[in-house]
Amino acid sequence: MSGAKMKAAITTAYGLSDVLNIEEVAIPTIASDEILVEVKAASINPLDWKIRSGELKMMTGKIAPKILGSDYSGIVSKIGTDINNVKIGNQVFGMVNGMKVKEGSHAEFIRVKENDIWLKPENIEFEEAAAIPLVALTAHKALIEIAQLSKGSYVLINGCTGGVGSVAVQIAKSLGSEVSGICSTNNLEFAKNLGADHVIDYKTENVLEKPISYDVILDTVGNLKYSQSKKILKPAGLYVTTAATIPAMLFGPLLNVFRQKKAKLVMNSPNSKTLSEIKSMVENNQIRGHVSKVFKLEDVREAHDLSERGGFTGKLVLKM
Repeated sequence: MSGAKMKAAITTAYGLSDVLNIEEVAIPTIASDEILVEVKAASINPLDWKIRSGELKMMTGKIAPKILGSDYSGIVSKIGTDINNVKIGNQVFGMVNGMKVKEGSHAEFIRVKENDIWLKPENIEFEEAAAIPLVALTAHKALIEIAQLSKGSYVLINGCTGGVGSVAVQIAKSLGSEVSGICSTNNLEFAKNLGADHVIDYKTENVLEKPISYDVILDTVGNLKYSQSKKILKPAGLYVTTAATIPAMLFGPLLNVFRQKKAKLVMNSPNSKTLSEIKSMVENNQIRGHVSKVFKLEDVREAHDLSERGGFTGKLVLKM
């Protein structure tokens, strides 16, 4: 495969979606501890356009990442000599850390580490599989690892019909929790179909005025702050958010020393062990990914623009 080329969505500068261009570049050469995956589908996440715009430049650096994209599904094309758990031809899904990787998943091939991937669930297609890793790993970490949800917990999920939120509802229900979800009027039925016990329309209702308190609040949008949420948290309740801000990253752990009601930020990373658990949950029909729209790689600008505008449920996916 030496000298072979692939198509990729390339960005060489920070800016609007027009900085993205489809170009032919060399297929990555793998080291002994790496795997080359032929990407069949990859998802678009808010992280992608936040990186592309330069919003997260403090963490990604002055030079824009070359190829964006975190999660993907595909077929193992080549393996290094030190690889043990996957074989050439395996159908896999996984995630790379989008803020640290310069060669992401929005390309026909991606090189990854063994901890980045796991075998794809057998009961779903590549497009759905590509929509799952980042959001499921995030929801799993928030609710199972951080919040340690148990049967009977009262959980509020803000943004319950988005990528992370829709999976979070399903995970919380699989654990036996009572789930309230916040979404827009257009998505009320979708939220109910996900399994939410109570659905709150943020356009007509204010969750802060309801006479209910929660064991856990998961904010996947970033507009339900801890300072507001603590009034509807139970004593020793937990507020978890996926909205990374510099103050939260720097001062959150220190402030928790003085709080009875804690606030935690979810910082996600690839993890093959958790991916194996997610695979089992998908195959046992405990969680499913929801693909709102599939784009061709060549339409990556349109996908970025829609992701940035919002107004859809679940995930957007690029098909190679």
